[in-house]
Amino acid sequence: MTKLLSLVACFAVPIVLCAASFGQYLIVDDDNTSANTATVYKIAGNGTLNQLKILQTGGTGFGGGFFANVGATVSQNASCVFIEDAGSNDIAAFSKATGFTKVGNFSNATLNWSGFFGGSMSLTPDGHFLYAGYSGSENVGAWKVNANCSLTFIAAYVPSNGPDNYGAVKVLPNGKGLLVTAIDDNSATLFLINSTTGTLTEKNTLSWAGVGNCDTNGCYPTGIDITKDSKVAIFGNATLGSPAALTANITTSGLTNPQVWDLSNSAGVSNNNVPWLSPGAYSTGTGYLYFGMSGYAPSGLIPGVVTANFTESPLNITVVHSIAINNPNLFDGRIETVAKTPTGGGLVVAEWFSNLGTFKINTDGSLTSLHQTTDTQANGGLSFSVYPPSR
Repeated sequence: MTKLLSLVACFAVPIVLCAASFGQYLIVDDDNTSANTATVYKIAGNGTLNQLKILQTGGTGFGGGFFANVGATVSQNASCVFIEDAGSNDIAAFSKATGFTKVGNFSNATLNWSGFFGGSMSLTPDGHFLYAGYSGSENVGAWKVNANCSLTFIAAYVPSNGPDNYGAVKVLPNGKGLLVTAIDDNSATLFLINSTTGTLTEKNTLSWAGVGNCDTNGCYPTGIDITKDSKVAIFGNATLGSPAALTANITTSGLTNPQVWDLSNSAGVSNNNVPWLSPGAYSTGTGYLYFGMSGYAPSGLIPGVVTANFTESPLNITVVHSIAINNPNLFDGRIETVAKTPTGGGLVVAEWFSNLGTFKINTDGSLTSLHQTTDTQANGGLSFSVYPPSR
C-alpha cells in the first residue's frame, strides 16, 4: 500500500523526475462515450501495467474510430498532456505545473470529429504547436500551445487534393514539416511548418494510385512513422486485400518515390494500420520495423503484429516474424515499443475495446505475450502514448 501511494504521489509531481526513478508510463485515451477519461499506468519491468491515475477530460469519446488514431499525446518534458474527446469535438489539456489538473477543453467551429472516426494529434518537438486531423470536418487543425498548456487556434487547412477523412497526422522528427494521410484519396501530403507562427504551407501531395497492386487491392494510407533523420516515411495501409505497407521518401522537393511492400505472413494477420520503427531502425536506419495489423471482424480478418527487417538505404522491408493476437473483439489499434521488459525491450498493443496487451521482444524480433490488462475506464480505446518514449 505504501508503494502504491508513493507511485501515485510521484505522478502528481513533475513526471520527468518520476520517469528517471520508476521507468515509463502509459497514457491511454479511454474514448468513453459517456464521460471520457485518460488512464495513466506505470509500466513494470515484467510487462504488467499498474494503474496510477485517471484524468477526467470533461468531454466525451467516440467509442472507436480509425485504428491508427493517436488520441493521447505528451510534450517531451511532460509539461503538457493532451487527450482527444472525439465525441464532444474538443482537446482536453492537462498541466504538470498544477499536478496534472485539467487546464481546459479547446475546440473550434471549423473542426470536428462528430459522428465519424476521430483523428490523430501530433506535437512539434519543442512542444510549441499541436496539429490534429479531423475526420468529421475533413481538414487539419493547427494549435499554439501556450505556457500553461492551454491551446490557441491558429487555422484550419485542407490539402490541395480536397476534403478527406484525415485520420493520421505526424510532425517530422526535425520539426520542419507535417505529414497528413488522405485515406480515400490514396495519398499523403507534406506541409512545411513555420517555426515562429506554427502556420502550415503545403509542399506537395503524393499518390500511390497505379503503384504496385494498389489498383487491384487498394492502397489506403493510415498510420505514419518517420525515421529520425526525417528522410523516410512508412505508412499503414488499411486494405482488406493482401497485407502491404506504403513508403515515401522525404526530400527538399517534397514527398517522392511511392512504394508498396508485401507483408504476407505465416500468422495470416491482415489490415496493416500502424507502423512503428524499433529504436535501432528509427535512429540508425537498420533494425526491426513493427506493423500493427488491426484485423477486421466483419470480414474475418485476424489482428496481430508483423515484424520486418528494415533498411533505410537502400530502402528495404522484409517480413521475418508474425503473431496473431487472440482479441475476442478482433480489432487492434495503436502499437508502441517500451524500454523495460525482461529482455530490455517490449511492445504494447491496444486491443479494442478495453484491453492492453504487453509483449516481450525477443532477440530475433519475434514477440512473446506477457500480460493482458483490462482498462476499466475504456469504452472503445484504441490509442495511447508512452512517456518517456523508448527512442
